[in-house]
Amino acid sequence: MKPVDNSTRLAWFLGLATLVLIVGILRFAEDVLVPVAFAVLLAFLLTPMVVRLTRWGLPKALAIILTVTVAFTAIGGIGWLVTTQAVSLVRELPNYEENLRHKIAALKRPPTPTVMTRMSGMVENLRREIKSAAPDEPVTTPEPGVERPVPVELKETESTPWELASGMVKPILRPLGIAGIVIVFVVAMLFQREDLRDRFFKMVSSGKLNIATQAIDDAATRVSRYLGMQLIVNAGYGIPIGVGVWLIGIPNAPLWGLLATLLRFIPFIGPWIAAIFPVVLSVAVDPGWTMLLYTLALFVVMELISNNIIEIVLYGASTGISNLALLIAAVFWTWLWGPAGLVLSTPLTVCLLVLGNHVPGMSFLSMLLGSQPALEPPAHFYQRMLSMESEDMLDLASTYISEHSVEEFYEVIFVPALLMSEEDRHSSSLSEVRQRFIFQSSRELIEELERHDEVARVEAAGGSASIDIIDTKTASGPVQPVVLGLAARDEADEIVGLMLCHLLRRRGIHAAMNPGSATLDEPLAALAHGQISLAFVSALPPSAVTAARHMCRRVRLQSPSAPLIVGIWSHGAPLAEITRRLVTHRPTAVVNSLSNAVTQIEAIVRRHDSSVTVAESPNSTAAEPEGHYQDAGPSVGPAETVEPRS
Repeated sequence: MKPVDNSTRLAWFLGLATLVLIVGILRFAEDVLVPVAFAVLLAFLLTPMVVRLTRWGLPKALAIILTVTVAFTAIGGIGWLVTTQAVSLVRELPNYEENLRHKIAALKRPPTPTVMTRMSGMVENLRREIKSAAPDEPVTTPEPGVERPVPVELKETESTPWELASGMVKPILRPLGIAGIVIVFVVAMLFQREDLRDRFFKMVSSGKLNIATQAIDDAATRVSRYLGMQLIVNAGYGIPIGVGVWLIGIPNAPLWGLLATLLRFIPFIGPWIAAIFPVVLSVAVDPGWTMLLYTLALFVVMELISNNIIEIVLYGASTGISNLALLIAAVFWTWLWGPAGLVLSTPLTVCLLVLGNHVPGMSFLSMLLGSQPALEPPAHFYQRMLSMESEDMLDLASTYISEHSVEEFYEVIFVPALLMSEEDRHSSSLSEVRQRFIFQSSRELIEELERHDEVARVEAAGGSASIDIIDTKTASGPVQPVVLGLAARDEADEIVGLMLCHLLRRRGIHAAMNPGSATLDEPLAALAHGQISLAFVSALPPSAVTAARHMCRRVRLQSPSAPLIVGIWSHGAPLAEITRRLVTHRPTAVVNSLSNAVTQIEAIVRRHDSSVTVAESPNSTAAEPEGHYQDAGPSVGPAETVEPRS
């Protein structure tokens, strides 16, 4: 075992070292990688337009030049509009100086009630009296012969014109340099798009071109869809903001609407940055506070509408990334690359998610970043079982049934979850306490679902329908069920049998489950004498076939020709092999799902039991029989009458 442990530790160490190396490279190569990242993002966006222009007959070089020119002209136009509006605002700011002075003075000396004024005056008078009564501090004189220190004052040297010019130009040259690098990279990538794509395929595909092609197409689709939908969402947010601030009376309304549109591309904090400027300006423009309240209300209302209506309808989960992953990615890329990383955080995270979806060795990225549930529905339901949360189990069941049906819940969720619990139980990895809880809560859940059926039936009948109970006594004794379920081995088999009984009762067939604690003599005798139309054996893996064979043998000893259905409750069960192993016991049918069992049983009962009248409602159920038979839940009165066979 030690070599395995050492190799595992080495693998973890190498993975961690690789991650640290990659983060270090991204951190120290920021000046090169940020322009490349922006160029790749723009290349993703502009490629569809280039392809379309070339399909229309334009030469490739002309299509690329035209597309790049239009794109960067639009970006430059937006920048020019923002700049002119900002300059106009700066020129108008001195006009609002008087309003700001009055508001600052009001904030420094807010109006106070008379009582508070008198109290503050009293406190101030007492403070003065205490200070005047304190003894004066002694004046220390320097000793003779001791020189007093000379105070030193540091003064900054005046900056030279060259230093002033460089300090003003550097903040402008850096963005212009990055923009120039981005333009060059975009043009180069568009001209060599096919060559770069082929080289990327060769580098990452390892001979699997299909996977690499799917990854590239998926990444391009997700990023383009995200940016396109985000632009629509941002425009639906920024245009009403611009119109709203114009109606409120805040100057330079087009600037604030445009900034609201652009800054919303920055996740989480972009809208609040866009709100700061008009909010502060509303304080300066308005002599009162009404404009401030209107501006705050406008941004709050637009945020609520955008987040809860526009994004859900238009944007939704187009990236496939969870909200928590987006937040963590925004923090990580901001720490790594600053504001540029915040803007690029979502597209870069989308690319990582695509790698996780298509590269087996990086599937953990899909689990960490994706918005899809980490656990499959049966595993999620089983986890609720292990957590011993019966209310959560009922909530999950109700939610799934509201979208699908009871049959699908049993088939797709409940039975696979019980199968997981049985595998853990037979491997001795499930504690006794959890075993008992799973069995008990499963019974209670089935009973609760039957109660829901009863309530639904009564409500459908207008709330005044009476519950019909059949006569439980006849000349020959208690009424027997039409269909009787037998557990092959233990309580888990019995619980799946209760599910099948519930589904049969919804079809109007009187079905009951023989309790595991009861003997089989009486039900087998009733089956042999024809008082029960059909029996089914419920067997849940593992070791289901062996247990089912023993039960079939007992049934056939007393009822050689009675209809007998064997259910091995696993969709992966090989029916042909199971039927071959059970052929000596002559089962009428072998099934591996509840839906098939319901179909087989319903056909046999309708064919052999002529005394059964089919219920008018598919959700009606038969009455609970007397004796020790256990129904799948509370009975709700049938539309048919069941008579015992003589």
